[in-house]
Amino acid sequence: MNLEFAIEILGTAAFAISGALAASRKNMDIFGFCVMALMPAVGGGTLRDLILDRTPVFWVASPWYVGVAIIAALAVFFRHFKPGGRARLLVWADALGLALFAAIGTEISIQQGAGPLVAIMLGVTTGVAGGMIRDVICNEIPLVLTGEIYATAAFAASTAFIAASWLGVPRDLALAIAVVTGFSVRAAAIRYNLSLPAFMSEDR
Repeated sequence: MNLEFAIEILGTAAFAISGALAASRKNMDIFGFCVMALMPAVGGGTLRDLILDRTPVFWVASPWYVGVAIIAALAVFFRHFKPGGRARLLVWADALGLALFAAIGTEISIQQGAGPLVAIMLGVTTGVAGGMIRDVICNEIPLVLTGEIYATAAFAASTAFIAASWLGVPRDLALAIAVVTGFSVRAAAIRYNLSLPAFMSEDR
């Protein structure tokens, strides 16, 4: 198993768990859990692959991704959580998935011939698009639009990969640096309740 595949599988599992936890907060049935697990697990990568004209898209090319997402959904459905445990796990699973997918999305984009700036944009897209779909379906404001340091963490992961690659760091180490960077930024935002400054209209 190469590192790229391992990161994609781990990111799929992390985002699937976040989607299933979101379903649990909305009291969905088992089918709803599976659907909600799939949305963040494959949404961002699907959009990336379509933009890059990378066909078939990653989860069609390999059944592993859908299988991992469904298993994660069922595990959450049958798991008992302490009060407040679901919300905490959702936030941290989402943070891990964000960092993993932003890093691997950037690396895949470079492999497909994208330039550094486009690769960073597609890395961010891979990291945030699935979570946006999950939140919209759950009738919640997507985290990326709430002022939380979210897309910024994905941007940090993508930029770290490009910078490390430019410095000649081996690919696997560059991916590890990117994941750690993105997760650290998001973790700091969660831990210390950091957010970006919001616009305040003079009319308010």
